[in-house]
Amino acid sequence: MNVPEKLDEFRCVTSLTPTVCDLCAVPRPAQCADEPIAAVMAEAAKALAGQKVEKLLLFAPDAVGIHLWERFPEKLAAVEALAPVRVPTRVVMPSVTPVCFASMFSGALPEVHGIQEYAKPVLTCETIFNAFPEAGWNTAIAAVQECSIDKIFRKRKATYISTTGDAESLAYSQLLLKQRPVDLLLSYATDYDKNLHSSGPFSDKALAAFDQDLVAFQKLCALVDEVWADYNRAVVFCPDHGGHATDDTGTRGAHGKDIPEDMLVYHFYRFMPKKAR
Repeated sequence: MNVPEKLDEFRCVTSLTPTVCDLCAVPRPAQCADEPIAAVMAEAAKALAGQKVEKLLLFAPDAVGIHLWERFPEKLAAVEALAPVRVPTRVVMPSVTPVCFASMFSGALPEVHGIQEYAKPVLTCETIFNAFPEAGWNTAIAAVQECSIDKIFRKRKATYISTTGDAESLAYSQLLLKQRPVDLLLSYATDYDKNLHSSGPFSDKALAAFDQDLVAFQKLCALVDEVWADYNRAVVFCPDHGGHATDDTGTRGAHGKDIPEDMLVYHFYRFMPKKAR
């Protein structure tokens, strides 16, 4: 794959935690060792007239790497139309789901948060799912049952919705936004990753799941603008890692290596001000 930015311009995935904490004026988790993304903070200040974010949606589509956007620039343009602040992001090793999401939502490297292989223990370090509830934010996580996000962030003061698949995760995310006073929602999608492994990163099934992720993101952006219209709000599109084909035919895929296909992703941020009264 071609790397569209210089590697030294990529921020570590750990930068998401201090960024969203500072945007929302929430204390960072104790083990967070990274700093906020200056470009994101500047865009938020401009969009929100210097005010803090009051509602936050995190949409986490599994395994959506830069290689997808390179191949489908029209889909990149569609996402940037919704969330124009694009952050080139480098994930951590090994580039597998529980390791990467643990770093993303704690602000700590694997040797600090403790997950250093494909395993799903409940994290004992602080994460945003400690920090936000402790700051009074009603927090919810919608994810497929037994997936990494469904397991490693347990034992926090959050609402956990365990689902049977991505369609149900989206439906429950929409229901939470419409019917529950949620302030921070993490909505997870796994089908692209699942199909990447079984049929390759550019198979028809995998690309159909990628399209489903983009449709879900569009629906969630529209809904938060409706139900959170009275609040300064932010939405973040934040995949955990990418993936690569494991044979010449491209019919199987994997991730976990220190290669651009696995390690490089884009995160996208969207900021919308509360409506004038």
